[in-house]
Amino acid sequence: MKEKEIFEEDLEEELYEHLRIKVDGKQAQLRIDKFLLDRLERTSRNRIQNAIRSGNILVNEETIKPNYKVRPKDVITMVLPKPLEDSMPPVPEDIPLDIRYEDDDLLVVHKPAGLVVHPGIGNYTGTL
Repeated sequence: MKEKEIFEEDLEEELYEHLRIKVDGKQAQLRIDKFLLDRLERTSRNRIQNAIRSGNILVNEETIKPNYKVRPKDVITMVLPKPLEDSMPPVPEDIPLDIRYEDDDLLVVHKPAGLVVHPGIGNYTGTL
């Protein structure tokens, strides 16, 4: 059986998930991105591979490459950004917009340079 532990309580204000997975002793070798994709909700293989490349996913306390194959009894530790909808739901803001055209089906906005389109890590407010 796989074991999954949360290192820290996930507080609403916290922006990262700290996870630990101990690989079952009977686990067949499998690429780590595929292994984690089956075990992590609301994540993509690309997100897992990027986290591996940035050193946010370790196996037995060592950095790995995205093509690493999990082995029985490996201990995988991860620090992953929480999905934005979990950490901070979007809140409408009163931002002056240059609306060029609007009807029942279409809205054309002249977006100035530097205005971020949607919230993301580091840009939670002041977005279109």
